[in-house]
Amino acid sequence: MNISYNWLKDLVEMTLTPQETAEKLTSVGLAVEAIHPHGDDFVFDIDLTSNSGDCLSHIGIARELSAVADCPLKSDWKSFAEKEPAANLVTINAPDLCHRFTARVIRNVKIGPSPEWLVNRLEAIFQRSVNNVADITNYVMFELGNPMHAFDLSNLAENRIVVRRAEEGETITTLDEVERKLSNEMLLICDAEKPIAVGGVMGGLGSSISDSTTDVLLEVAYFKRDSIRQTSRSLKLSTEASHRFERGIDIENLIRASNRAAELIIELAGGEAGDFLDLYPAVQTPVFAPLRHAKIEALTGLKVTEQESERILDKLGFGLKSDSD
Repeated sequence: MNISYNWLKDLVEMTLTPQETAEKLTSVGLAVEAIHPHGDDFVFDIDLTSNSGDCLSHIGIARELSAVADCPLKSDWKSFAEKEPAANLVTINAPDLCHRFTARVIRNVKIGPSPEWLVNRLEAIFQRSVNNVADITNYVMFELGNPMHAFDLSNLAENRIVVRRAEEGETITTLDEVERKLSNEMLLICDAEKPIAVGGVMGGLGSSISDSTTDVLLEVAYFKRDSIRQTSRSLKLSTEASHRFERGIDIENLIRASNRAAELIIELAGGEAGDFLDLYPAVQTPVFAPLRHAKIEALTGLKVTEQESERILDKLGFGLKSDSD
């Protein structure tokens, strides 16, 4: 996992040098294997275990750094008033595979090159620039950890989305210009007539953003982990999106990620935020895991006070039980 030092400084208030930052991250199990200079930036090559899906983003690493270095996180992102969605904008016919789906329409955008700062951020983590809207969806995924996809609304039959299982033998040509044969165990994002993306893996070629795009439909969704893993392996197609879905993303972060992408699209590509729809057929209850102070010392091998344990766990969203409970 490649993480930009300058990007981290946008998310957490810190004065650590790149070397000090690497040492702090390594001390909490996020092993920094190398530090690569990139212009005025430094890139950390972090070795993550397969159960560290929450760290597959800059905000995930920033949270860990905030806790271990005792420095506050920063955030000043916009939110948007929810507008009445278009009738039947999204239909979910496979709620067992698609647990939540948000769709936002952004109209009157102007597709063009990304500004230099955005190109540099992506290049620092070895991602190529495509165009402003596509780059923003990638940028927010690497920032917040939520994969997303932008469709050209004018190329969607009846201007709507249908989330369903593929029919056996159905095909789609993906963005890499390969025609792929599908099975009925795979999840598709479709319009009223045809597939437009393999859910959680890769978009389709026919509905992609182009220079003529003016209206965008932005998808930020949550798909079943096992389904994405099986589809990715069956198609022999691993992507940055499927890598994150397989390891688990934050289902409660979808609207925040959609807001962040919309903010950047409006700022960098013009346009106006339009209809927004949030379908959540499989509402999940957050699980909180109180820990005892003695257990923390046993797990870490460190001597810490109960106050220190409580402060660190509070930053991470956990609770601390008294050893006498």
